[in-house]
Amino acid sequence: MADQNIIEHHLEGILAGKDIFLVGVKVDNNNKIIVHIDTPEGISIGDCARVSRELEEKLDRDREYFALEVSSPGLDSPFRVIEQYKKNVGKKINLVKTDGEKLEGVLKKTGENGIVLEMTRGRKGQPKDPELLELSFAEIKSGRASIQF
Repeated sequence: MADQNIIEHHLEGILAGKDIFLVGVKVDNNNKIIVHIDTPEGISIGDCARVSRELEEKLDRDREYFALEVSSPGLDSPFRVIEQYKKNVGKKINLVKTDGEKLEGVLKKTGENGIVLEMTRGRKGQPKDPELLELSFAEIKSGRASIQF
């Protein structure tokens, strides 16, 4: 089975000096390697194809079979790295705190240790005056972009 740590090491070299950041790597039981990458402006198909080609050159298909998929994490995927929070500054996000509380607001700022969220809804979705809430990453169980239609 493909070694996730070796794949991540290869990706560090491939992505070095580029605006592309690694969101995550997963290797399943069938040796399917799933790589999620992104940029602050959004990842293109061309970027995914280039990273896929460069990674495949570093892996030995003759030694063991694998399937490789390189893509963006998707709009509804939870944030896994700080760069995803930075990418979404100024946008509406949904959070679940470690205590289970659910929050929705505009991400105003992202720092090394946490975020600032502007809350504009009270209980049961009722409007309220904007309130800035500072949260450390340790207080956040999951975060994701709020998809608006």
